[in-house]
Amino acid sequence: MMLKTASFYAVITVAISTASADQGAVRDRKLPVESLYVDQAPNHLRPYILEHYVDTRAVNVSSQIYRFAVTGLSSDNAFTLISTNAPRSDALGVLPHIHQRHYESFFNYKGRLQLWARKDNGEHESRILTPGDYGSVVRNTTHTFQILDPDTELTGIIVPGGFEELFYNLGDNFTSGTHTPYVPAPDLGLAGPDSDTIPQLESFDVYAQLEFEPRRDLVNDTAPAGSVWHSGFNVLGKPGEPYFIANGYGPKTLNSESGYQVIQPLATREQAQDLDFTISTISINKKRSNATVPEYSLTGASAFQILEGLLSIEIGQYETAVLSGGDVAFIPSGVSFKYWSNIAFTKVLYVGKGQDSLDKQLIMKGEPWDFVTFPIN
Repeated sequence: MMLKTASFYAVITVAISTASADQGAVRDRKLPVESLYVDQAPNHLRPYILEHYVDTRAVNVSSQIYRFAVTGLSSDNAFTLISTNAPRSDALGVLPHIHQRHYESFFNYKGRLQLWARKDNGEHESRILTPGDYGSVVRNTTHTFQILDPDTELTGIIVPGGFEELFYNLGDNFTSGTHTPYVPAPDLGLAGPDSDTIPQLESFDVYAQLEFEPRRDLVNDTAPAGSVWHSGFNVLGKPGEPYFIANGYGPKTLNSESGYQVIQPLATREQAQDLDFTISTISINKKRSNATVPEYSLTGASAFQILEGLLSIEIGQYETAVLSGGDVAFIPSGVSFKYWSNIAFTKVLYVGKGQDSLDKQLIMKGEPWDFVTFPIN
């Protein structure tokens, strides 16, 4: 019988420790961040990042270019996220219409556009949206828009997902070797179907409202006269009613869990009702060297679009990605993520699905705040 010496046990212990360390290293090994980046929204559910102006399933409808950063297929129908780039136009972007099943949100990324909305026989409202302004078009609301500046980009959030199929039907595939925001050519006027064609689109949840006459009597970029717009506090609308939030004039919450974040909700689960989504902007200060960044794994999908600054984000087992203006990150439900800013100020547009969406959690753990900036200490 072989006697086992102390040195024998020492060798075995080292071997077991080395094997355990190797297995741990495999578990902790990060996937290359390059594999997160895609050229178009995937046709299945997975985390991904799209850089700004990538021609992701892009189509042109008249003079407008639509890029689909999040689709029904890529999000399991959680929501659709569209970027619209177009030249200034004297014509409406589309004929007035309603959606019976889809809730549409308009967020102005840059430039200016005019948005009209009227629910049933309620107030006929209009606003000129400048960067950071938001318009909520709930179901069964007549609406249309018009692009007012030559360098305008509109972010559209449509719930549930899948609404991009309308644009695939209306438009032509678009690609650009230079990733130009839109084609440098004269404006072609009204975008989308004419009055004879639009009734055929009811299968896409588009119902023409040809009797609607957009009002032009704006005073200080708003109608009806006297509406609060870039002049005072804007409240989130009542469930089932359209509303508008000017950049920085809506409710705000300061979250101090890990550095400072200022959350400005644009739509909460109360406004979303049965569609169960949230939209907010989140402003983030620079990560402190000793700060622990929280990690999230949510029951619904999330998307970030970078509005300003640089966002560092870790998704699942992937290496850290750094996103800049206009980039979009999509995270499916159940996939962990954490994020932070390595510069003084970063601001994102956040879209979440489900009862535990990120912005809802940040607001619940924060305190009411009157400012778009952080405390000085």
